[in-house]
Amino acid sequence: MAIEFTNRRHVVAAARVAFEAHVEGRPVWCSVSLDALNDSFGNTGTSARDLIQSFEANRPKIEAAARDALEKNGGQSVELETRDLD
Repeated sequence: MAIEFTNRRHVVAAARVAFEAHVEGRPVWCSVSLDALNDSFGNTGTSARDLIQSFEANRPKIEAAARDALEKNGGQSVELETRDLD
């Protein structure tokens, strides 16, 4: 399955960072929760800027977890939680 992550990302309601992947050329939105950023990467801030900084600092690990989830679920949207990043 061809999966490519773009540079589109933003903070959404429920304290999540949403980020875009292309799966077989089709855009699919993924997200990672505030709790996952806190638990897995030591994030302590709650502002949009804090969340984006934590996401960017840990982007390779987050994208790897999203890639695994996308491959398992056939390329459907993914909402990463702490358990997905362990």
